[in-house]
Amino acid sequence: MNHPHVVALIYRVEHGSSVDYERAGPLRFDDDPRFYLTVEGNCARFEMKEHYADVGEARYAIESFIQMWEFDAGVRLGPNAFSLRYTNAEIIDRNPSPPKTGTGRLQVGGGHVASNVRAGGQVRIGLPHYPSPPERDTLAPDDGYVVKMKNKYDQYRLGRTTLPDAAYFCVTVLEGKYGGLAEAARACGISRSVLKETKRLSSIKGGEQARKAIGADKEYTNQERRFLNAALKEIIIRTAQVAADDSQRQPLITMAELPGL
Repeated sequence: MNHPHVVALIYRVEHGSSVDYERAGPLRFDDDPRFYLTVEGNCARFEMKEHYADVGEARYAIESFIQMWEFDAGVRLGPNAFSLRYTNAEIIDRNPSPPKTGTGRLQVGGGHVASNVRAGGQVRIGLPHYPSPPERDTLAPDDGYVVKMKNKYDQYRLGRTTLPDAAYFCVTVLEGKYGGLAEAARACGISRSVLKETKRLSSIKGGEQARKAIGADKEYTNQERRFLNAALKEIIIRTAQVAADDSQRQPLITMAELPGL
């Protein structure tokens, strides 16, 4: 090949046994200067807008976007709900030798697509659409504090810890990072009331899950559970946004944006 050009990178949408995208309609995304994205039939195609002669360089160019997308979907939908695995690339020769038999377009492999096995007795949720990609460079999913918070919340959703434990952990991580609850609220653009209520609920209710003896005989109401789950998602995503760019003023997350108690 005299002048190879990566036309597109192909990825396979993977997910756990609790969800599927069989009824999801096509997703098209053209808000990034690096590529035009289409997702259909669990296949994600990144058509490159710039020239890349090497597959590795092309993959590196979109790696941060994929990382942010998987992170955002993981927080909103749950662990193992959405990930991308590289399968192959479409490559052409922009300066081909004299014509030979073939189309001139090569498929370059490089990824193993793992099959999903449905767990026995587990309810599978059919999602009507693929997760929306986040805006470019708006999240820092590899920030140490962000990783800790998301891992703890994932542990709860995988049944490895409790909701009060996850909520208390996330708020105290922010308090430690910024030097107090009020400072964390101000730095992250989160209402102090949201953080206070999240910490309060994580400390005094939840039956056997309660962190303190006070209120240990009380279970969370459905409204309180919805509030804590919604609050944790917003807190984790906002922390990732601030980690990506703390100079940008984000809309304040208030109690009004969360389920009522």
